[in-house]
Amino acid sequence: MAFVLSLPLLPVDDDYWRHTGELRRSVLEAGFKAKLADALIAQVCIDNDVPLITYDADFRHFTRWSEARVAARFCIQTMIP
Repeated sequence: MAFVLSLPLLPVDDDYWRHTGELRRSVLEAGFKAKLADALIAQVCIDNDVPLITYDADFRHFTRWSEARVAARFCIQTMIP
């Protein structure tokens, strides 16, 4: 737990909520699952150019079915056994 608490918080800019909505809409319009919480996490990583490392395969839709800018900047490393 101490390790998690030692990690820095990522800043959120003024357009965060709008960008999150646009990202989620693009994934949903492509016919894929896009939970709000996943979209919020994905967008803060995109905005801060931070890779997201996760076991949750649902995040793959944010790289495949979003704007080219997102796919190019959003580095996801999904580790599924």
